Amino acid sequence: MSKILVVEPHRMLQQAIALALFPEHEVKIVSAIPESSALKDFDAVIVDLVLLGEPDGAFAQGVRAVQSWKVPTVWVQGSSHEPTPQRENLISIKTPIEKEILLSALAECLGTLSKEKRSDPSTRAPALAGNSEVIELLDVVEETSEAEIQQARPKK
Repeated sequence: MSKILVVEPHRMLQQAIALALFPEHEVKIVSAIPESSALKDFDAVIVDLVLLGEPDGAFAQGVRAVQSWKVPTVWVQGSSHEPTPQRENLISIKTPIEKEILLSALAECLGTLSKEKRSDPSTRAPALAGNSEVIELLDVVEETSEAEIQQARPKK
C-alpha cells in the first residue's frame, strides 16, 4: 500500500479524491503546500492548486515549491495558461479530474504502470477512448455513506 499525500484546498474534492484512491492507497490530505521535509514519508503527492483562489504570488510560490520536491508528483492543471512545475517524476493532468486518468498518472508516478501501458494513449487518457469517469462531487454526496467516508480518512 502506497502512502499518498493529497494537496487539495476544497473539502468536497478532498473526499472525492480520497475515495477514488481508497482502499489501494493510504491517503493523507492537506489543504496547503507542505514543506519539503514533510514529504519524506510519502511515496507520491497529488497537488491541485487550481482552486486555491489565492493571489498569483501564492500560486507561483506553490509552483516553485513543487519544482524543488524529489517525491513523484501528479500535478492537476486547470488551464494551459497556468505555469506547471518542470522536473522529473511529475505527471500533469487536466481538470476536471477523471478517476481513471488520476489513477493511471499515479501508477505511472509510482512506477507501477507497465511500459506498454505508458505508451498506449488509451491508458493515459481513457476519456479519449470513450471510457471516462469524472470524479463528480454529487457522486460523493449521494452515494457515499458517512461510514465509508470515515473509513477513507487516514488514521491519526
